[in-house]
Amino acid sequence: MATMPAGFGLLPSASLQPYGSEILKAGIGQLGTPIDVGAMLPKVAGQTAFQQKGAQRLADMYGMGDIQRDATGQVTGFTGGTGIASYQPYLDQISQQQLLDPSQGYKDFMSPYQREIIDTTMQEYDVQAGRGRQRISDQAMTAGAFGGGRHGIEMGQYQSESDRNRAALLAGMYGQGYTQALGRQQQQLANLQGVAGFETGLEQQGIGALQALGAEGQALEQQKLNQLALGAQQGFQLPMQRVQDVANIYGGIAGAMPGSPTQQFQPLPLATGIGGGLSAAYMLGLGGQNTQQGTVQQPNVTGNFSRSYNPGAGGVVQHNI
Repeated sequence: MATMPAGFGLLPSASLQPYGSEILKAGIGQLGTPIDVGAMLPKVAGQTAFQQKGAQRLADMYGMGDIQRDATGQVTGFTGGTGIASYQPYLDQISQQQLLDPSQGYKDFMSPYQREIIDTTMQEYDVQAGRGRQRISDQAMTAGAFGGGRHGIEMGQYQSESDRNRAALLAGMYGQGYTQALGRQQQQLANLQGVAGFETGLEQQGIGALQALGAEGQALEQQKLNQLALGAQQGFQLPMQRVQDVANIYGGIAGAMPGSPTQQFQPLPLATGIGGGLSAAYMLGLGGQNTQQGTVQQPNVTGNFSRSYNPGAGGVVQHNI
């Protein structure tokens, strides 16, 4: 059985070759098609409107001003910042009322009726003290000792005791008023601190709710972007995949059908110098006939050469093989 020498192969069946050309054209055409690489690149979802609102409220709470963003949503700076946080008014009120100074802060919390109560009480006390002095004088006059030493001693003791009682009463009322005012001062300080913390807490809860809601929307947007990038990648690969599928089918059919032999390109034998005579015989048809048969037979060179010279033939040297 004839065998195919080295350097020879088979072309696909002639009936299949046009289809192979079309497949090759389709593949080359796909390679020349521009690729939108940007559509296939992964993208990151930006902040949603809820997230941006939450960030702005947080910036407002700390006096940072309006958030400035570029076209991509990246924060680039702030404008209109005051540097005063939302709880600054409460700090200002604490300072203005001197709530941290026990010696001064209580004054604003003294009862507006305190002076009237003290004045009325002390006036009544003085009236009663005067009656006590009058009673001592009446008793001395009845006893005939009015203006005497005993009368003077008793009057001095009474006045001294009355003065001590008056001072104690006045101090007690002032002390009671101060204690009450100091309590109101401390209560006011606690109230302002509580309101500031309560307001800040509510604001933080609102910001947290906005951020959570925005995160859900951002996650959904990210999923959309991922699917779009995946779809673009699949859209790019699909034409080439179809060409590959057809090429595989073509290759399977072409391999099952007998083909025609082919020979790889070789240089002209005449250009090889010595030995060109042998190759010339191949070029004159010997090799071509063998190729048609699928087998190449080399000429049998015996080495017996007879040379004859015929002057009438123009000096042509004839070689007989």
